[in-house]
Amino acid sequence: MLSYTTLQNIISIARMVIDITIIALLVYYGLKLVRNNSRAIQIFKGVILIIIVRAVVTFFGLKAASAILDTVVQWGFLAIIIIFQPEIRSLLEKLGKSSVFSRISSLDGNEREKLVDELVDASMTMAEQRVGALITIEQSQSLSDYIKTGTPMNSIVTSDLLQSIFITTTPIHDGAVIIQGDRIACASAYFLPTERSLPRRFGARHRAAVGISEITDAITIVVSEETGNVSIAQNGELTKMTENSLRQFLLKMICHEDVEHGDRGLIKKDINKEEEEKIYRELIQKRAEDASRLEDKDNPAEAPLDDSGVLSIFRKKKTKSKPPVKEEKKPAEEAPEEKGGETHE
Repeated sequence: MLSYTTLQNIISIARMVIDITIIALLVYYGLKLVRNNSRAIQIFKGVILIIIVRAVVTFFGLKAASAILDTVVQWGFLAIIIIFQPEIRSLLEKLGKSSVFSRISSLDGNEREKLVDELVDASMTMAEQRVGALITIEQSQSLSDYIKTGTPMNSIVTSDLLQSIFITTTPIHDGAVIIQGDRIACASAYFLPTERSLPRRFGARHRAAVGISEITDAITIVVSEETGNVSIAQNGELTKMTENSLRQFLLKMICHEDVEHGDRGLIKKDINKEEEEKIYRELIQKRAEDASRLEDKDNPAEAPLDDSGVLSIFRKKKTKSKPPVKEEKKPAEEAPEEKGGETHE
């Protein structure tokens, strides 16, 4: 009897957990559907307002208004499906294209770090040269449909190749490069631009990058041809990047390495405590050595007699004796003139 009661309790708890999980998923994807769409946000506010008004009407017992609102709520679900048809379709496409095993997940650590280095080097070089670029990195959701719109390549990702693709004299510079794993799947791919209103300083590349990030989980690097700024498009948002922040972002997204800043410098979070302390001690020791070397440069007399390395150059410059000052010769005193003629005793 006790075992049967325990089994029923376990089944009831399991049902409750499954029920809460389903509701949580529905709320999550509903908010995700609304978050990046200004029109959806306004409609969502209207739905919330109708629910609040219905509750107030029911509380005060207003029968006519309650009947009208009941009809609105009853047919509201169908109206929401019709209104949000494009967003629901894109969300279902995301779910259908999602895959646990993506191309990038098959790369080892060295290949992922090399990919990050090549992407950062290419992006920063093109930013300095004011060469516009659009580089999309496939994540869990397949970009096969967009690859078909471009020129197939299937080449290893290198900085030189990316730079040569986006030079304006090449026929495939206009469009996006799509990267699957560590290979360039295609160049000159076409993305539908976003329907959101962006500032005027953002051109077609930025609109296309935001557009692909709204319907997939891909990461897109955008290099502005006019300003030379580098940005990342993800989840419908644009974020301006520097070389350091771009490297950290790609390490986190591609290599799954979390980094943190602070007094201990740039330290990976996935290393153990002993390695972290070792790195910290090395950083402290290096700073102490640098400080002592600076003191040695300021006080050359107390510095050790070592004529090798860069410090000797500074030391020699400081200890070098000043060039002797030439003393001006005073004009010699004129000797008394000897009186000519005979001397008289």
